[in-house]
Amino acid sequence: MGRNTLPDEIKANRGTLRKHRVNTDKPEPNKVNKSSLKIPAHLNKYAKAFYSKYFEMLTDYKVLTDMDLDTLEVLSSEYGKYIEAQYKIKSEGYMTVGTNKNGSTYSMVSPWVNIANNAFKNYSSLMAKFGLSPSERAKVSVIKDEEPKQDEVKIEDFLN
Repeated sequence: MGRNTLPDEIKANRGTLRKHRVNTDKPEPNKVNKSSLKIPAHLNKYAKAFYSKYFEMLTDYKVLTDMDLDTLEVLSSEYGKYIEAQYKIKSEGYMTVGTNKNGSTYSMVSPWVNIANNAFKNYSSLMAKFGLSPSERAKVSVIKDEEPKQDEVKIEDFLN
């Protein structure tokens, strides 16, 4: 496995973009605005709150596109599973009692521990995809609104 390919925008900001390596046929997805928020119904209450919070935050930073909504949904689902599993572990404990075919009982780790561990691994991986982990955040650029420079002279200034 090699390194992940960096987006051209990041390479341009770093000054390492080579024009002959730019993919001119890459898709240009549409940015999502806050008015298009539709929280998926299948998410649990923790996941719905997460989805709403990060939808707004990522649209404010202008990094969320229509192609990212499904990934945000899965990220939210994994977060919801993790939080729900943590509550189950807190109420039921880390250990549970199992019974084998012979009828004898034994102690085993709660299945919720495995659910929480898997959900956290998936969550961490997806957070990095959105640049939301501390190490990945340094690699992401925020798209800023173009504002005219203060020393720019406009033609309207001469006509009035």
